[in-house]
Order: sequence, then structure tokens, then C-alpha cells
Amino acid sequence: MTKKEIVERIKELTGWLNVERCKIVTDTSDWTRIARGDVLRLGDRNFVIQGNRYETRFGIAEQPKYWVFGAIDLESGEQKIIKMVFHEEFNVRIGVFKINCFRSSEKEARVLDLIRGDKRFMQGSTIEDEKGNPVRILDYIRGETILQNIHENTKNHEQYFYEDLPEILLKLTDSIQAIQLLHMNHTCHGDIRNDHIIIESETGRFRWIDFDLNQHVTDFDVWSMGNIINYAVGKGINSFSKVLKGDGFSDKVKQSLTPDDASAFYEYRVMNLRKLYPYIPERLNNILLHFTIQPKVYYTSIIQLIRDYKKMLKEDFNLK
Repeated sequence: MTKKEIVERIKELTGWLNVERCKIVTDTSDWTRIARGDVLRLGDRNFVIQGNRYETRFGIAEQPKYWVFGAIDLESGEQKIIKMVFHEEFNVRIGVFKINCFRSSEKEARVLDLIRGDKRFMQGSTIEDEKGNPVRILDYIRGETILQNIHENTKNHEQYFYEDLPEILLKLTDSIQAIQLLHMNHTCHGDIRNDHIIIESETGRFRWIDFDLNQHVTDFDVWSMGNIINYAVGKGINSFSKVLKGDGFSDKVKQSLTPDDASAFYEYRVMNLRKLYPYIPERLNNILLHFTIQPKVYYTSIIQLIRDYKKMLKEDFNLK
């Protein structure tokens, strides 16, 4: 595309005015200088940048992801998510264990190749810019995260448990099995969170997003999956503080809680949810107990979790 053709196409797709000064970017090394209205050129493809993407955490605030941009493919007119190379490293504790986490654009590119065509995952491709930076071009998924879906549910817990949770748990089966596919191919998701499953508006399908975080142990995925199950079953986060200070639970329930009921991942969260909601079946609660701070047994593979999870669906909810 010539500069004139690019300008006309941007006007056609966006309705923006005064785009003649748009900057064409071919080197994404310093992505902090990329702004709305710039055109990213990767090979023979051109994308007009719409701005940074944001993440909503716990239904409270939107956090900007400065290395992630919304864009429009100037050829197809399709909405895209574009992720630049971003280096970050930090440690996460699960009980007494410390796990090193680091972002890897190359790892996400490999996962995108592996799961191409598998609609349990976001879809996309990787194109190197002129400096060899692997830029991921992702298809935009219309929908809301499982975090948003559950957070916005206005039913009380018991009504939600019987009316909505069975379908959520059933659909999560595919999500857990999708992680098994990654592990079988010697990779991982790396950043399993309740805002990294999008419920696609058109199909209702649960779809994983964001694979650029990496660890050298797949156990991190397994323990992280426990957080999602806990969030779904508990209809959100049930913190010790919320339970003990609120008036939603009896003194007997409050006094029954012990440190051993806490999540190994987040010690402020109650994982032993049957103490709060006694109608939770024992088999489902036993799955949650695998993720407590001092479990009697814990999962060492996603296959073990899938086995118990499917048995729970069949025997507790009559679902397959």
C-alpha cells in the first residue's frame, strides 16, 4: 500500500479525520513510542493502531497493558490485538515453593502454532518486524471474561450454585483438557487466571487467551486451575476478611475456619468452600482441598485433575 492508499483506507475504516500525518512503524523495539493513528507495517501487512489494551482485574479497575495494542488490519478491515515483545520476570509463591515466571514472546509464538485451528484457544500468528522482534497478531474475540460473567451475576450464591454453576463447570471441562494438550506437547499456558478465559458471545465457548508467561514447571498451571475452580464455585473471591467481618455467615461458620482452609496460592482466600456453603457436594469440595495450604494430597499433573473433575461432574451433577 502507498501512503495515500493507507490514508484513504484508514478514513474508510475508522471515519477518523486528519490522518495524513500518520507514522509508519517497521521497528517495534521501542513500543512506548507507538501511538494511536500510527501504522504498523509487518512484511506486506499494515495495521492502524487504535490504542493500548486494558485488563480488568476482580471487577474493580482497568489496568493498561502498554505493550498490547488494539488495531485494524487495513487489508481485511478486521479487528486485531497486537502484542509486542515485553520482558518481565518475577517470582510467585505457592505455599513454601517459589516459582520463577518470565515473559517469552517466542514461547507464545510456539503455542500459537501448536493450537492453530483449536477454538478452545485464541487464534493468531507471529510476524517478525524489520529488527527480528516476534510480533503476535491475534484475532479479536468478542465476549466477556469468566471473571466478569460471574462478578456481574446478581443471584445469591445458592441460586447461582443450582442454576448457573453446573453449566460453567461443564464448559470448564474443555478448558482444563485444553491445558492437557499444551502439557502433552511440553509447554504450558503459564498465566491461568479467571480473566484469561473469554466466553465468546456468538458461541458461548470458553476460550483461553494470553500465553506469553512461562515457567519451567507445569505444576504452576495445575495450581492456577484450582483458583479458577474456586472462583467459579465460590461465585467470586471469598476472603477470610470478607467472611469474618461480614454478616453473611453465622458465628458458628466463622469460628469453624482455620488457616488450613486457605488457598496455597492466595492465603487470604478460603479454599474449603463447603464450610461456607454446606450444599457444595463433598466430591467437588475435595477437589478444592487439593489446592489448600497443607493438602493431604495434591495434583501433580493435569491428567489427575481431569480424572477427578469428570467423576465429580457425573456423580455430583449428572453431567458428562
